[in-house]
Amino acid sequence: MGSFLVVYAFDELWSLANIVRYGLLSLQHRGSQSYVVCVPGEKVVCTQGESIDEVSKEAFKNVALVVIGNGSDDTPVETDNTKSIAVASERPWSGSDRVLQALAKALSDNGDLVKAFVSAVSEASSNAMPSLAVLTKRGEVIVWRSSSSLSPLVLGSYGFDMAIAASESVAIDILGGEVKRFLAPGEGMYIARHLLKRFTVNANSERSGLCTFEFLYLARHDAIIDGVSVYLFRKLLGKELAKHIESEVDVVVGVPETALPYAIGFAEAIEKPFEMAFVTTGGRKRSMLYSDPFEKLVAIHLKMNPIRSALEGKRIALIDDSMVTGSTIKTVSQILRFRVGVPEIHLFIASPPLVAQCPFNVMKLDMKSLLAANLSESLAKDYLEVDSLHWLSKEDVNGVVSRFGLKLCGRCFGVVFFGCGK
Repeated sequence: MGSFLVVYAFDELWSLANIVRYGLLSLQHRGSQSYVVCVPGEKVVCTQGESIDEVSKEAFKNVALVVIGNGSDDTPVETDNTKSIAVASERPWSGSDRVLQALAKALSDNGDLVKAFVSAVSEASSNAMPSLAVLTKRGEVIVWRSSSSLSPLVLGSYGFDMAIAASESVAIDILGGEVKRFLAPGEGMYIARHLLKRFTVNANSERSGLCTFEFLYLARHDAIIDGVSVYLFRKLLGKELAKHIESEVDVVVGVPETALPYAIGFAEAIEKPFEMAFVTTGGRKRSMLYSDPFEKLVAIHLKMNPIRSALEGKRIALIDDSMVTGSTIKTVSQILRFRVGVPEIHLFIASPPLVAQCPFNVMKLDMKSLLAANLSESLAKDYLEVDSLHWLSKEDVNGVVSRFGLKLCGRCFGVVFFGCGK
């Protein structure tokens, strides 16, 4: 799944190379180093790269549309034949071409771009269509949060100099901007040098609720999603998880780094010390987002060098945010037992078991590799080499989600929504 960053400097003297680079760094946790940057001119020019550090060498103008993902298949950006317009979607979508052609025609006819966009998206029939971003050669921008509401989209500003739109609030924070509004499902913004226009599209798309993984895993701890603190949400899930403890433990540790707030909340609830168990080497690696087994294993080891003095000889409550294949936890349990000398590992997962594929392809889950869908709890415990295994129940998650007034898609966990009692 790709993530958006749109930067619009109203003064044409701005150069956005370093701004785009820092913005990409702030969103890197949502994908990888792969990115596409589009800028306006005589034509829309899109450049794809594999190293964010290379961005600062580019000569960007005052407007840039950026998509970051896990590779070319996850950074879907299309341009028309004349390269007068580019349309980016947060994940591959068959309706992109319809939108692209409608906007290209409106541009060549000097028509109303917003009207053309609204019409094209309204006519598209899609199962949870993605959010979209548009850039024209004239330097006009459209950003639109899908009416399915699976992913967030945030609008911010840098004083009166710059408009910023991003998939996560931290990109705006890190660029020194101020979050202005969280776009509602179906809400979009048209941005030009002398005009900022809000519009809505009630598209023919299944209303799904926010993807639960935004709160569980994808977003940074310091992010705010639709007004809700991700860090606080995760700590509260950790406190709920502590209700399932059955064995005595000496310390609580979290799998770096997404599980740390859960572990802090868990430790506070059972009044046991939270310990830093692992140190990460190199840049941040999101092992869950890797499909290649070798790359996944390398990513795990790079973030899992143990702090022996904090762990040796102790009974451990090991906390993780979710479990897909179990490969991360199995590696961690082996490190703790055989390299450190931990006598007991009690594993707690801060989400219910994953039992189904994502119907919207937001998270690429292979049914054959989902541990919880293919192994009993007893077999899973043996495979993972842990002394006990505990999951949050659907009711636990629903209680926390309802507390914040959220509606989250829970189809991969075997429910339609969290937060709606369904």
